Amino acid sequence: MTKAAYLRVYSPEVLPSDEPVPGFVRTYGMLSETDGESEWSVEWEGRRLVCPRNLRLRVLESTVAFANAFRGMGVGLIPEDAAKAADRELESYHSSNPSSRSHVLTSAWHVPVRWFTAFDPSEKFLYEGPGGPRVRFRANIEDVKPRVDYALETLRQLGIFQGPAEELNQLVDWLEPFPDASMVELDYADVSDLFESQELIFDDSCELIQESVKALASGDMMLAGENYGKVVSRWAPAFSVTFSN
Repeated sequence: MTKAAYLRVYSPEVLPSDEPVPGFVRTYGMLSETDGESEWSVEWEGRRLVCPRNLRLRVLESTVAFANAFRGMGVGLIPEDAAKAADRELESYHSSNPSSRSHVLTSAWHVPVRWFTAFDPSEKFLYEGPGGPRVRFRANIEDVKPRVDYALETLRQLGIFQGPAEELNQLVDWLEPFPDASMVELDYADVSDLFESQELIFDDSCELIQESVKALASGDMMLAGENYGKVVSRWAPAFSVTFSN
């Protein structure tokens, strides 16, 4: 089963969905979760917030995104027939459910660097998982949105990082519709298994990325590149598992 990290948004008064996952997704091993509960819930600042899993929509989105990401690199990680089937089903789903949207972003085998722009290092928490310690970050969406906006604006002003800027813009667009009462969570989940316990406990990826953004804003390209490079190097072995599988 694919190990994955998650970026989740918990909101009040959300209706869950328990539609089945397409069979071809299971066939090609793109499912990183098991069927069952239809939502995650959490007590946050005295309120009960819910993150619906909406597994059918999410696996269709992630399958299409994963196929598109590597198609241009000439890497056939997902068979063409499966990618086309996911694309057709996703289009049909959106036509039938125009107001439905995913509360979860999923990343196989690693945490995307851009996700770290949403959090402050002080918002890091350790919790115990089935195989040892896990890492998560949690923050009010009212704090998250300005941080991601700031990182995006910093890249746009420089005008030389078009790829990362576009990815950040997509993250901004995804976060925008969620209400101010929401909470955002970055959960390393079972991607944590790819690291030693000490590495997780002292992981400072978030801090390094925040420092990198600040360095870019101040014009210190050398420091920005140094901090960014440390994070990329740290996650490179985990990300490489994608290709070995």
